[in-house]
Amino acid sequence: MLKTVKFKTLVSKLILLIFILTFVMGYNALFGESNLLMGVAIITGLLMFLSMDIGIKKIQATLLLAISFPIIGVLSYLSGMNPVLGLIIHLVSIFLIMMLFSEKLETKAFLPFMLCYVFAQGNPVIYSEIKVRIFGLLAGGILIAIIYYLKHRKSDDSNAMNLQSIFRQLSKSPLRVEYAIKMAVGVSIGMLIGDLSHAQKGMWISLTIFSIMQPHFTHSKERVKHRLMGNLIGAAVFVVLFIMLPPQYSMLVTLALSYIYMFVVEYRIQMIFVTINALSAALVLFDYSVSIPMRISFIILGACIGIGISLINLKGLFARRGNASS
Repeated sequence: MLKTVKFKTLVSKLILLIFILTFVMGYNALFGESNLLMGVAIITGLLMFLSMDIGIKKIQATLLLAISFPIIGVLSYLSGMNPVLGLIIHLVSIFLIMMLFSEKLETKAFLPFMLCYVFAQGNPVIYSEIKVRIFGLLAGGILIAIIYYLKHRKSDDSNAMNLQSIFRQLSKSPLRVEYAIKMAVGVSIGMLIGDLSHAQKGMWISLTIFSIMQPHFTHSKERVKHRLMGNLIGAAVFVVLFIMLPPQYSMLVTLALSYIYMFVVEYRIQMIFVTINALSAALVLFDYSVSIPMRISFIILGACIGIGISLINLKGLFARRGNASS
C-alpha cells in the first residue's frame, strides 16, 4: 500500500527522484549506454550506505566498498568467456559477496553488489569497452567509500568484525552460510541458463531468483506468490499505459510511475511497478507481444529454481560439521 504522506515528504521524494535520475543519466553520459544499469547499482549503494553501518571495521569497510564494484566488473567479464568457467566464477563470487556483506543480515547490505553483479553479467561488454566499465565502477565505488567513511568515521566500531574473522566464524553463522550457499547456487544456475540460451533478457531469470530467495523459506514462498501476481498485473497495466495510450505520453507516464513507486512499501505492489518498468525498457529490443510472454516465462522459471533451491535443507550438513569440529 502507499504510505500516508505529508507535503514535505512529497517534496523530498521528488527531490530524491530528480537526484537519482540526474545521477543515472550523468553516469550514462560519462560511461556509455552499456553501463546504464551499473549506474543504477552505484546509486543504490550510495543511498543505502549513506545511513547504513555494514558491521565491519570502518577502514576495512571503506576499502572493501571502494574495490568491490570494479572487482565485480572484472569477474563478470571473465565469466563470459566460457559457460563452465562462468559457473565457477559465479558460485565463488556470489558466495563471497553474500558472506562479506551480510554481517548484519537484516540490512541487506549485499543488495547493490548483487545488483551490480547480475546487471554486469546480464549486460556484457566487449574487450574494447571493459576498461570504461571498470573505471566507472571504480569511480562509483570510491564515491560510495568516501561518503561511507565521512558518515561513519566518528561511530564506535569496537564491536565491528574484522574481515579476517568473518570466515573464521562460519560455524557460528549457519543461517548466513546457508543463505549465501543457496543464493550462490540459485543465481548461478539462472545465469548459466541465460548464457546457454543466449536470451537477451536472461537476466530476468537470475533477478527473479535473487529477489525471491530469502533466509527463511516462508518468506521466499510469499515472494513467489507476490512476484508472479505482480508481473501479471504489471503486464496488463503496461499494455494499457504504453500500448493503448499515444506514444508521446510514454515519458510522462514513466516519470509519474517512478515517483509513485518511491512511496510503495509492499513487495507485491512494488512488483507491479518493476514489471512495468522492465517491459517498457524492453520495448527497445522487442515488441510487447514478445516481451510479455518472455518476461512471464522467465519469472516462472526463476521462481521454480528459487523455490527448489530454498527447499534444500543444509542444516544437517552444518550440524555434522559442528559435531566433527567439537
